[in-house]
Amino acid sequence: MFSLKDVKKIEWTQVEPEPLGGDLAEDLGKIINKFVKFALNDWWKKKGFDKESKLEYLSLKGPVDRMIRQSVYVAKTIAACVKFKFYNEEEVGHKLFVARDRYMKLLRSCLFHHCANSEGGWGMTYEQLPIVTELLYVCWLVWDKLNTNDQQFAINVLNYQASQAMDYKIEYNFNPDGSSTNLDDCQTILNMDHANLLYLISVMVSKTNKATVLREKAILAYRACFSSQNDGDMQGYNVAEDMLLHRFDTRSPFATSYIGVGIKAYIFSKIAEEDLPSGVIRNFKEIYTAFYTNETNAEGKRNGLFTIYDKKNRPTGGVLYPDGTRGGRVNESAIYVMDIFAYCLGYEDVLDTNCLKWAKVRMKEIERNFKKNPKYTIQGCTQYRFLHGEAVCSELADCYLALFLYLVSKKAESNYVDKFSREEYVGETEQE
Repeated sequence: MFSLKDVKKIEWTQVEPEPLGGDLAEDLGKIINKFVKFALNDWWKKKGFDKESKLEYLSLKGPVDRMIRQSVYVAKTIAACVKFKFYNEEEVGHKLFVARDRYMKLLRSCLFHHCANSEGGWGMTYEQLPIVTELLYVCWLVWDKLNTNDQQFAINVLNYQASQAMDYKIEYNFNPDGSSTNLDDCQTILNMDHANLLYLISVMVSKTNKATVLREKAILAYRACFSSQNDGDMQGYNVAEDMLLHRFDTRSPFATSYIGVGIKAYIFSKIAEEDLPSGVIRNFKEIYTAFYTNETNAEGKRNGLFTIYDKKNRPTGGVLYPDGTRGGRVNESAIYVMDIFAYCLGYEDVLDTNCLKWAKVRMKEIERNFKKNPKYTIQGCTQYRFLHGEAVCSELADCYLALFLYLVSKKAESNYVDKFSREEYVGETEQE
């Protein structure tokens, strides 16, 4: 389908990767560096990778979704640190070249062990779509660092997954008449996973004719993700009249928070210097507002719809339940992504308390969780969220990159005041 010559090399014509100083992104950078310290030391040794340093490819301990997921997330987070130049050698305890060598080793190993390149490899189930998207995205970011053989491995993965995704049939949790036979998979999540993968591939090979077909399928899947019962222009819907996503006949915070996953498309389009398709943010403002309206009362205190914490099973906190038994769970970091995405889209003041302030509240929660348990940032890979969820470290890396791309472009405009300035951030925190 596609070859090496079809991949569009990222041209940083408007943006040169550099650390963001004086922004909330700097606070993000500090937390990410703490995770990288854990990943390059404790995690690396626990996986036995220190004993495999002389091997061409790491074993990754078999084609298990959970193992591959952790390796891809670690590689992505370290790569973001290095690529955008906020890697802190003193904090992490390793020189820059060590971090670069290790994330490249992880990337190359994940590519090699994919079923497109190795018999019996990983990547054959739809649960692994988010991992493939992350892997191809990071490979694209560091494309010039991959050798020709590894680039071909990446193309093999891209072609295999693109073919699978194009055959995917877009479906809905509910039929137009409100009936539903879907009792297992959440179609919003499946649609979004396919949409992100297809959209990423379309921008990676945007100079080819086939890219248009991929993008059209991606946009249709994005629109279906958050099609509302009020819209009536699709073959079904996922968003009910209350503008929350319903799953298993109950309101689902997990599925609703998935509107934040659209931040990936925002990042992809910004890097490719293209406009974000409107289908990606279909009903975003309404769903985002409804989520917070149901989560809090007029005084800004939590109501209880999404607020029963399972402290026994998840000591780090951050697990939110809906008003039903099968609605799913969501981490604070997933909601944090929603806040940052809303800010980047310009929806700062759609709530009584704007998304910038909510982002600060979420950041405090993430910091508390991390202090209690350094494993918190990848704990999502082994508890509850191992199928469709994102590890915290990967979500925070997305937030950093989105903020970077947004702020750098906005700073080019005249009379722009950086609302993520550290002075304002600290000042408001002290007042609270």
